[in-house]
Parts: sequence; structure tokens; C-alpha cells
Amino acid sequence: MPEGHSLVLAARRIRPVVGQRVTSGPLAGTDVASIETRGKHLLVHGADGRSLHVHLGMNGRVRLAAAGAGRGRHVMRTPAADVVIFGTSRVEVRRRGDLHLGLGPDLLGEGFDTTAYLRRARAVDRPVAELLLDQRVLAGIGNVVRADALWRLRQDPFAPVAALSDRRLLELAVVARRMLRAGVESGRLTHDVYGATGRPCPRCRTPIESCMQGSEVPRRLYWCPGCQRTRRGLTPSGAAAA
Repeated sequence: MPEGHSLVLAARRIRPVVGQRVTSGPLAGTDVASIETRGKHLLVHGADGRSLHVHLGMNGRVRLAAAGAGRGRHVMRTPAADVVIFGTSRVEVRRRGDLHLGLGPDLLGEGFDTTAYLRRARAVDRPVAELLLDQRVLAGIGNVVRADALWRLRQDPFAPVAALSDRRLLELAVVARRMLRAGVESGRLTHDVYGATGRPCPRCRTPIESCMQGSEVPRRLYWCPGCQRTRRGLTPSGAAAA
């Protein structure tokens, strides 16, 4: 799934259409006033008060094509270039005042609100690894950053949020933000344990393990059982050990 850095890169990619008249497709009939990202959401604001809301889902992409050359289900055409959106889970046009995304503080936004983040986190009664993927708590983290932020801090991914101090929750946000910013700068995310099931941990050489986790949208979690020691008496799924 695209993470927050990929949305920032997409916004930069299509910036040439700002100030251009949309001749067909989403937002047709108005000028592109600005482009904004919020977590994993891309917003293209029109001068007439409408906004194009794009959520990339698992495999969505946004590309810029030469004017008139864009092909696909969702193509926003302007005299400067065409914006092509495909493979997304949501593409909709809304009045700007009706955009209520219900997101937590954006890790790549300006003025990160630590108070709001901690307040939302403390309302979650789940393992910390699930918390990090909840966009209503913290916007912008995907599965890659989730796994590696936990690993970098040697954090037990199955520990309940209530067992973590405010300082540790903030440390996780800081590490995740650092990873996403590096992804913006380099154009890609670097990672150590994501997708590395069975390979030796880069730090302690214990084989990396993985399992599906999450009640709402299960995702595969990767961790090192050597340096991210899970709570005694629990299996990775969180159930009592036999």
C-alpha cells in the first residue's frame, strides 16, 4: 500500500497543472487552485470550491502525461498536461467544505499535533502494531514504516497501547516521520525487516517472523522475536499460549 511519502511525491509530480483550466474529467470547468496531501489522501482543489479526493488504496498510482495523451478511467485534462489516476480505491469530487476525512495528525504535515495524537492513541485498546496503521490516530503510516519503526525501537509489536508510555508513543511517531521524510527525499522507502520473513535480523541475526494481524483490515506484520521480545505467555496472535 502506498505510504504518506508516495502521496507527497505524487502531489509534486502533478504540480504543473496548478493554475491550469480543467477541460475534461474530474473538476472540468474550473482552474486547479492547489494540491494538498493528508496522510494517504491526495486532494486537488478547484477554484470553484470543488475538490478532487483521491485515495490510492493498495495499488493506486497518479501519473502526469502530455496534454491529450492521458489514457485511463480517470483522466483530468488541462492545456499543460493530463493527470492520470488508476488502480485507486476512491476517486470522488466533493465540495471542499464537505471533505471530512476523519484523519489523525499527518506525520508529513506542518505543525504535527502531538497532543491530538496521544489523545487518539489512548482511546485505542489494541496492540501497538495495529495502532500504527490506524489512520484515525496517525495519518501516513503504511505496513513498511509500521514494521521498521517498531523494529528500530526494539518495540514489542503485540504490546497493548496501554502498556506504552507517552514518550514511547511519541518516539514511534518520530521514527516513522523520519522514515517518511527520507522517502520523500530519496523517492523510496528503505527498510530492514519488512518482507524479510525467515531472513536473519540485521541486528541480532534471529530469523524474522511474520503473521497476519488486525481485526478490521488484516495486514502482514514482520518482527524480530530476538530483539523485539513479545510478552511472556502470549503467542504472536495475542492469544494465550497453550
